[in-house]
Amino acid sequence: MQPSIIIADSYLESFRRLDKKSQRIVHKSLKQFKQQSKGSGFSLHRLERVKCDRSFRSARVNADLRFIIAQKGDKYFFLYVDHHDEAYRWAEGKYLDTSPFGALYVYDEKVANQKLEDSKMQSAMSLYGQGQKGLLEQKDIEAKDLEKLGIPEVHANKLITIQDEDFFINYIEIFPEELQEALMDLATGNKTITQVFAELQSNSVTEDEASLHHPDSKRRFHILDDLDELDYMVLEDMEKWTVFLHPKQEELVQGNFRGPVLVEGGPGTGKTVVGMHRTVYLASKVYTSPENRILFCTYSRKLASYVEEKIQKLFKQKKAKGNIEVKGVDQLLFGLAQKYDLGIKWLNRKAIMELLKETWLQLAPEESLEFYEAEYLEIIQKYHIRQERDYLRVNRKGRGSPLNPAVRKRIWKFFKYFLEQKERRKLYDFEDLAFAVGDALQKGLIPPLYDSIVIDEAQDLTALQIRALTKLVKNRENNLMFLSDQNQRIFRLTSWRNEVNVDIVGRTFYLDLNYRTTKQIREYADNQFINSEMEVEHIRNYKSLLSGPEPLVREFKSRGEQYKFIVTRIKGLLKEGLKPHEICIISPSDINEIKTILEYENISCTFLKRDIYPREGNGINICTLEGCKGLEFRTVFITNYTDIHRSDLTFTDRAYGIAKIKQLECLRYVAATRAREELIITFVS
Repeated sequence: MQPSIIIADSYLESFRRLDKKSQRIVHKSLKQFKQQSKGSGFSLHRLERVKCDRSFRSARVNADLRFIIAQKGDKYFFLYVDHHDEAYRWAEGKYLDTSPFGALYVYDEKVANQKLEDSKMQSAMSLYGQGQKGLLEQKDIEAKDLEKLGIPEVHANKLITIQDEDFFINYIEIFPEELQEALMDLATGNKTITQVFAELQSNSVTEDEASLHHPDSKRRFHILDDLDELDYMVLEDMEKWTVFLHPKQEELVQGNFRGPVLVEGGPGTGKTVVGMHRTVYLASKVYTSPENRILFCTYSRKLASYVEEKIQKLFKQKKAKGNIEVKGVDQLLFGLAQKYDLGIKWLNRKAIMELLKETWLQLAPEESLEFYEAEYLEIIQKYHIRQERDYLRVNRKGRGSPLNPAVRKRIWKFFKYFLEQKERRKLYDFEDLAFAVGDALQKGLIPPLYDSIVIDEAQDLTALQIRALTKLVKNRENNLMFLSDQNQRIFRLTSWRNEVNVDIVGRTFYLDLNYRTTKQIREYADNQFINSEMEVEHIRNYKSLLSGPEPLVREFKSRGEQYKFIVTRIKGLLKEGLKPHEICIISPSDINEIKTILEYENISCTFLKRDIYPREGNGINICTLEGCKGLEFRTVFITNYTDIHRSDLTFTDRAYGIAKIKQLECLRYVAATRAREELIITFVS
């Protein structure tokens, strides 16, 4: 009988850090072990000289490399792989443990003891007044409450006294993720001790066999099905998110929904991860006939290409079968317009806005050009108004001062003339395209084509685009999943949610755990909303369990000094071991100049334009603010920061100006949250 192989997240991370040659050797060795009966392919040795779990074994890969494995009967937990000394150092003080609620995790005694020592030093050096309560004490949480969650008394007593949130986040790293989340919910007041205990208890198991299948165990351990899956995990360079899912994510991926679903969450909460897993699950488990079609749709071709590569890897790893398409919304709709001959041969928004200005100069109306531009985009096109009677009764909420009928009639004369010229010149924009496809679907000229559609970055799609997509889907169940974050709305001034009749009542879910961005970067990003209100309803319980350095903000007297600093910093990061494609320079200006400077310094780089996305071998990434949407990097430079349009710009159309300011602040928010570990802001004074 073949041994049962369980891959830990710590193993996958350690494997990724090895050089390519060592990875090949390790992979071959693990395959041989999997093929052998009772694991006899290895000689397993107890870690006699290392204080650690009694089930831990070392296994020789070659003269240098060692596996660290926990053996539980015929189950072999691959926990770590590294060079000889490093592997043994990793194992020291670690134990494969089970939480009081039955989930498996690796406990690090050395780190736990170090946290206790750090807390003593923190208390001794604290400048806070005596008697000030800790974060948990302020919420009336006592040590005995924490002990009910399975937290040892010595740590419970320390935790309730910690006053600094950063230190609190750093301290709770010793606990499994579900306990970290519970403690953060308690410290922020999002949940009571009763609520967090009930949530942890809801998945509780007692048998050893069940522990491995506990929803929280699956965050950290993956049972390897076969050698093909092992090959894909290695050869396709599978990322952690493809293997380990949060229980909330897994529920959404495998849920049976009787209508459209909305998934909301802040940056880094795994919305796109849910969407990608959902498409693969539907294609392989729900809509499995050869004629079934699943669509993953997003707002741009670049993001579609980026996601498609990840879905294909996930598809292979899961050994799934089915038909999944990944497309940008405009690419999809334009293809349909061509296939079904809707008369739209090309799109030219620039020419349309030039025509609008030309019409404004010719007719010289009372209102500003900015008013007519905003009215065209936010009213005429948004509702596809082509008749005076429709303009007279349209709800212009959000457009500032109301217009009486006489004024609307006068304004309509402008748009009537403009629309006639636009039609005569056969000028179309993306809203014309979306309306044409939606209208053709309504009339039956285009049939519904997809069994299910996942719509990523839904906040940046228009009402007309959403209507067209909802008409493209065939089924009433498991048909639509919207992934959205209103604070990342960088292309739309308003949301489609109040304009489209999509019933999501009872099927709206929130992801609140930030996997990607450190607390420090997230807080810096939150502070970009200065002149507008940040949307908070969908991120009430939003929290980061990662802590890191504060974002670095540097001012320079010249662009030359600024770029010299960036080049020096990038060279340092590369020496530290960061891969070039893990670094991105985001800038609102000087893109070509930045690229030229890096090339002059012999630093390989790629401008992420059109459908080019970050890939190993492309070098340092350079990107516009709009182009970075949906991407992530270990280190992000936002350079020429003050060139981003500031909120002190004047707008003759006040309502339009308020919406534009919010959009610009969303843009800065999105750019900052592309960074996972380090954010560097530079500007010229």
